[in-house]
Amino acid sequence: MNEWTVPPPPPPPPSGPERPIRGRKVFAGIGLAALGQVLVIGLGVLITFLFAMSDNSENALFGVYAEILLQILLFLACLTFGIIWIVQKDRGIGLGLIIGWAVSVLVFPIAGIGVCIAIVNSQTGTL
Repeated sequence: MNEWTVPPPPPPPPSGPERPIRGRKVFAGIGLAALGQVLVIGLGVLITFLFAMSDNSENALFGVYAEILLQILLFLACLTFGIIWIVQKDRGIGLGLIIGWAVSVLVFPIAGIGVCIAIVNSQTGTL
């Protein structure tokens, strides 16, 4: 009869020095996410304004859709780069990117989409 033995467990991964999370780095990440929100909203409002000023102002609603799409892309960018920074580089900046997006998404997009809708309404009458 064959006797089976359980192989020894693999060695634990080498542990490096503890990487602290610095508050100023978290706030820098939050600032980067908020700056991204401002740029995305500015771009969405600009797209809406340009379409509203064109001959066919019904296309101005495209700016609202562009604003929503840009917000989705910003979310994916903050999440992706935040995770990469947390895992490989500076945990504070990565954490700040994710926190900053989550906090700024509560305020900035509502204002940006509201401005886009106001531009559309001023050009077309009602939405």
